[in-house]
Amino acid sequence: ACDCKELVELATKYAKSITGIDGATKIEATKYDMGEVIGMTTVTEEASVKYIVDNLNSLKLRELKYNEPTAIEYELIFYGEGGEVIKTISITLDGWVEYHGSLHSVVNGELDIAYVFGLFK
Repeated sequence: ACDCKELVELATKYAKSITGIDGATKIEATKYDMGEVIGMTTVTEEASVKYIVDNLNSLKLRELKYNEPTAIEYELIFYGEGGEVIKTISITLDGWVEYHGSLHSVVNGELDIAYVFGLFK
């Protein structure tokens, strides 16, 4: 029998968190469909920026050793107080997170895709 709790703990132990987005004051979000831009929005409301930052910070990610070609569904560009880009994070159709140039699966926590999707309505 599998001790799933032990597996989650082990996976989480070697997982990493997203860093460097805590100071974000603005997020530019782009939605793609098969590589084509189908929507763009800018998030500046403090509560919304904080929600997205907190959600991403709460995730534990595990780098995928093999990255199959996959379509990016959302790209989030985080800006600091001075207007400088502080981080770009992409989310694939499969719910993987592209961070620091490689794809990661979420091993603990839940990416709130519905919230991100709601930005485009």
